[in-house]
Amino acid sequence: MTAKDYPSLWGFGKTKTFKIPVEHLDFKYIEKCSDIKHLEKILCVLRSGEEGYYPELTEFCEKRLKELSPESRALRKDKPAATASSFTAEEWETIDGDIKSWVSEIKKEENKIHYHETETFPAMKENLPPVRGSDSCLRVAKEKCSKSRPAKKKMPRDYAEWDKFDVEKECSKIDEDYKEKTVINNKSHLSKIETRLDTTGLTGKEKDFLATHEKEKGNEAFNSGDYEEAVKYYTRSLSVLPTVAAYNNRAQAELKLQNWNSAFQDCEKVLELEPGNLKALLRRATTYKHQNKLQEAIEDLRKVLDVEPDNELAKKTLSEVERDLKNSEPASKTQTKGKRMVIQEVENSEDEDGKDSGRKHEDSNEDKSKTSFLFWLCKKLSFYMMSYLKFCICTEILSLSSFS
Repeated sequence: MTAKDYPSLWGFGKTKTFKIPVEHLDFKYIEKCSDIKHLEKILCVLRSGEEGYYPELTEFCEKRLKELSPESRALRKDKPAATASSFTAEEWETIDGDIKSWVSEIKKEENKIHYHETETFPAMKENLPPVRGSDSCLRVAKEKCSKSRPAKKKMPRDYAEWDKFDVEKECSKIDEDYKEKTVINNKSHLSKIETRLDTTGLTGKEKDFLATHEKEKGNEAFNSGDYEEAVKYYTRSLSVLPTVAAYNNRAQAELKLQNWNSAFQDCEKVLELEPGNLKALLRRATTYKHQNKLQEAIEDLRKVLDVEPDNELAKKTLSEVERDLKNSEPASKTQTKGKRMVIQEVENSEDEDGKDSGRKHEDSNEDKSKTSFLFWLCKKLSFYMMSYLKFCICTEILSLSSFS
């Protein structure tokens, strides 16, 4: 066969992968080409064998690329994974020695940690998890778990038992358990909240921003019904910058918690900073009402109604206070009214029995004792006066008879 019978590479178009012209797969072109990336593409095509296998041309392309860029990524070749046969006997001895020394060091560290824990926390030894590969602690743990597990509830199995099952009672038990857990969680959360903030080095604007931020936290807690948490955040806001709004809001939260004295003190602080504050007057009247200071409550409520005659809350509270005041007046009148007392003349009042009975009577009512004492004193004085007059008359008669 002559050269004409072989198919020529020229005019076959481009390669599939990188769209390289087939004419570039040639010794002369590779020798003249200085574009590293283009040479890398040519080498990739030659290695893939999609245009045929040309070992000499591939080797020539690698040499040319090595001349231009020795650190090219295309020249890197993947090494096969190492096997047992790829290591010599000496290398195996060093590897085995390193593994044994590492294992011994790990065991020493575990023994040190175990000894330290048993010395410092001997009570926790029983609660430790079982050691891997041993059943010493596992049996104890299983026994404890079996003892600590509560007895399973007997669930109904047939329709007659399901009829006796009280669904509402079981739901109420679940709700009570959930409420107890939430209350405990809230209390633990409140104990972590600090009531005072450190404001050293802060400017006036920064303090104002921080106080407003803490007050807004208190408002969120108040709106969600967490009044104790709201009091905490209002106190934090006041520790940064005392304001009328924070005092007023904390007084409202204290009223919700029925802390009448604390709410009263906050209202007093508001009225010191801003006399005539309607919210503070209204809330102070509420504290007066619950402390049974009805007259003071009426005065505060009337001050509010003088400024806002259409305030429904003030009107309602005033009517309740006036009603309570009217109900308390008849009781006080009946207590002040006295009963008529029958006064009896007591002979031989100087006797001990008479004195004891008089003392018991005086203890029953103080007013009665005073009147009885005055009456007894008058009786005694009149008796002595009459005896003295009788004595004077007798002496006078005797003197006249002797003179005659």
